[in-house]
Amino acid sequence: MMSEVDLGFSMRMDENQPEPVMPENLFTIRPDTKGPKSVAVILFFGAILLFFLAYSDVALHQAIDLSTEEVETILTTPNSQGDGSEDVTAEQYQDFHDEARASGGYAVRGYGLGLGGLLIFIGSILLFRLKSLGAILSVSGASIGLVAGIIGSVLVKGAADATLVGVLLLTYEITVYLCGVCMVMCLGIAALPLINARSRLALYPQVELVIDSEE
Repeated sequence: MMSEVDLGFSMRMDENQPEPVMPENLFTIRPDTKGPKSVAVILFFGAILLFFLAYSDVALHQAIDLSTEEVETILTTPNSQGDGSEDVTAEQYQDFHDEARASGGYAVRGYGLGLGGLLIFIGSILLFRLKSLGAILSVSGASIGLVAGIIGSVLVKGAADATLVGVLLLTYEITVYLCGVCMVMCLGIAALPLINARSRLALYPQVELVIDSEE
């Protein structure tokens, strides 16, 4: 006969024992304040970078003629990468510069990135203070920078296709894609606080109204 094994404990089921109740706030989504602030810091430095890029394009748009030293500095690297048959002369680059200014490429990209950078700059400060308007301004600024950057880069590339040869053509073609990718990334980062549920709760806090039924 097999004897019963004593495991050292026993369990008894009590019919009157209440079922365990899960806490109501166990799966409650809590606001995340660190996420929006981290995004705000990234956008702040991104806006400063856009200011530098915008200043460069606006300066090129306002410059009627480039100095010989500037042109030689720009052409030194691309001309050294070929076999000499497709070297760009100073006159050709000056023609490109005139064509780019006439097309409005420098102006569209410069002023567009400047406006977008300004909105992102203001938006980043408000976002750091957990203001929902900051996220909206940042998304608007990134959208403006994306559209203006691509359009301006395409116009500059068109001027390059009409006047330049060799490696510089590839350079300005890559600039179009590079500008688009960078601004899409900026737009995605700016939209994160509005997409993420916890970050959105920090920007749009829910106000609970508690009514006491007792008089």
